[in-house]
Amino acid sequence: MANSGGILSLEFKKKAESKSFSPAIFEPDRLRLYGCFILGICMFRAIALISSFDNLLDTDNSPAGYDFITFWSAGYLGILGTPEAAFVRERIVEIQQLAVPGNQSVFLWHYPPTFMLLSTFLAGIPYLASYFLFIGSSFIFYVYSLRRLFDHPYALLLIIAYPAVYLTMVHGQNSLLSTGLLACAIFFFRSNPMLAGVFIGLLAFKPQLGLLIPLVLIVSQQWRVFFAAAFTTSLFVGLSCAVFGWELWGVFFQNMSVVKSVMSQGLLLSEKMPSLYITLKMLGVSDGISYLLHWIMAAGVVGVLLWTWYRCGPTNMAFTALISAALLILPYLFDYEMTLLSIPLALLAMDIAQKGGALWEKSVLVCGFVTPLILAGIGQNFDIQIGFPVIFALFFLSVLRTNLIMRRQNTV
Repeated sequence: MANSGGILSLEFKKKAESKSFSPAIFEPDRLRLYGCFILGICMFRAIALISSFDNLLDTDNSPAGYDFITFWSAGYLGILGTPEAAFVRERIVEIQQLAVPGNQSVFLWHYPPTFMLLSTFLAGIPYLASYFLFIGSSFIFYVYSLRRLFDHPYALLLIIAYPAVYLTMVHGQNSLLSTGLLACAIFFFRSNPMLAGVFIGLLAFKPQLGLLIPLVLIVSQQWRVFFAAAFTTSLFVGLSCAVFGWELWGVFFQNMSVVKSVMSQGLLLSEKMPSLYITLKMLGVSDGISYLLHWIMAAGVVGVLLWTWYRCGPTNMAFTALISAALLILPYLFDYEMTLLSIPLALLAMDIAQKGGALWEKSVLVCGFVTPLILAGIGQNFDIQIGFPVIFALFFLSVLRTNLIMRRQNTV
């Protein structure tokens, strides 16, 4: 099956052009072995976690589904006609204890009204059934989207086995949905730009992930995608205002100061947050300096990304750079968001298999694949954050390979 407009090649080649690259990692037997091994580890951990629950509570009295209880509780408050109460600690904790009696943990709501639209539908059924509906449908959409984008059985096995997928499902998070939308946008980018823009616009439920997309569309002059995305986003935001009132957006933006305060006080699990800001704080750097260095890095990444898209437009490696950069610029980033890296990892793997590459490039891919599985454990035991260097390495690799492609084209 060939993809739209020839953006992506869907077949792995058995031999690479570069002698410095060993393609053995892409052999079918090895792909199947690696995928099954990692998937087995994730399934074992999931079974161990499920067996520890008693009345939907784990050993720390935290609810099954973890973050999902925030989505359900906020939606429940939306059904009651008090969506602004989702941003009030006491009110949302009250609903969380209604969802799972005995819950002692506190999960705060920091999402925009666009996501509350979905949460309101989810809260229309009991908590546990809602969790399985949300995670199950998100996973099916994720698999369907990635299968259309990467039509190779062993690549798909690795994508499903990617440990960040397991983290998203355990935490009850929405990264599978985000990844599926991005995969669909890439798939339709050339053949149906308007539809690609619609998928991008739907990312407005988690706007921080789409901050860079309008910029790259402008510099690469992808106007049909840009206007379709802008129109869809406007409709999405307008619908949320019609349902909840425009005042809820004001409450959402005011809540941003709460997020910053929670982060600066170290109340979140730093070992699960692969941003430069958290990486520096774990090394003992002050909060202010960590923020400053993070935004300097982010500015540099954005500059390189825009130059890349200006020069080459929407290529495989440009999409890889975009998704990596979208994660790099966020100071507030959790390990389950690394699910989005399943797209860059697959794009890079196929590009290297087809065109060749160095041993260190293959090592970057292996690190990118394994990191979500070990990130929190290493951070907790050694007080270091390994996630940020890995994401940055993927961004660097994608930009490097883009430049190599441009040079080859210029010499032809």
